[in-house]
Amino acid sequence: MKFKKALTALLVVIAWFWTAYECDTIGIDVFDMLLKRFPGQVWIMAAVLSYLTWIWMPKYLLTRAIMGIFMLIPAELFKVTRPMLPDGGFAPVQIVVGGAYVLAIIGMYGMFYPWRIEKVLWIVFRRGDGAASSAE
Repeated sequence: MKFKKALTALLVVIAWFWTAYECDTIGIDVFDMLLKRFPGQVWIMAAVLSYLTWIWMPKYLLTRAIMGIFMLIPAELFKVTRPMLPDGGFAPVQIVVGGAYVLAIIGMYGMFYPWRIEKVLWIVFRRGDGAASSAE
């Protein structure tokens, strides 16, 4: 159980600091106006939000942290895949981009309904246990 708590804490911190990085580098004036009033504000906010998330939202926190990372992956992935897209036609990289969009959608859904994500995973992995035990 200690491993799960440590993993959860690590993923929450990664998700919030990654979010801070994206907010710091995105270059949208409205975000900059709110998040860059003083140097380091966005990083201080990430630390405070990591702690507050840990104490206020302990239920389903591991699932929420993973879903947050799912939503953040496409931002970095698109920076890499953008130069690979062809001017016209189809390229295999478009499958990766489509998968990233699916990952982001799963992440958004899972942030609001983490119990449903956990239930689906439980059914999938439980079904696998039943199939293995019935084959014996």
